[in-house]
Amino acid sequence: MDKNMQTKEMQRTADFAAADEMKSGEVKSPDVLLYSDLYKNAMMGADSSAKMIGKAGDAEKIDGISACAELRQVITDMMEGYSGFAKRAAEALEALHVPAEQLSALEKLPAEIGITMQTMFDKSVSKCAEIMINGVTMGIIDMKKAQRVCSEDGCSPEAYRLAGDLIGFCEQYVERLKEFL
Repeated sequence: MDKNMQTKEMQRTADFAAADEMKSGEVKSPDVLLYSDLYKNAMMGADSSAKMIGKAGDAEKIDGISACAELRQVITDMMEGYSGFAKRAAEALEALHVPAEQLSALEKLPAEIGITMQTMFDKSVSKCAEIMINGVTMGIIDMKKAQRVCSEDGCSPEAYRLAGDLIGFCEQYVERLKEFL
């Protein structure tokens, strides 16, 4: 896609967002938008982690240690971390007098279907780690985009920093998950 087409697509996306805001009668601040994206990203990570814990079903051993138990522990740690970020984002939204919007069943569905389909015939530790890496990486990309837009629109340093903290958290877990490939 050339630069001109990218610019047009970005403008079209911005126009749709502005139209949605006009329809709802409210204009959201950059902080509200970033905290909302952060909350949804963290909730998706926590929900997907919870679903994946039950899928890592093989009793594979690496150097005599149950890789399955180790992977489950890493995913459990991730789930707890994501929940912490969701809580912090919800508290920040509450301070701005905006409720945190829960993920709808429709928003969760693609991840749930993806996890179910990809683990239908292969529940190996390696496959589960690969699925988690792919999901976390998509979350990193989404947060980096939201962080960039927020920065351009003039969000607070606190909102920007919290998004950066979530990105850093995700990047650390991608590295930990790579050990299971």
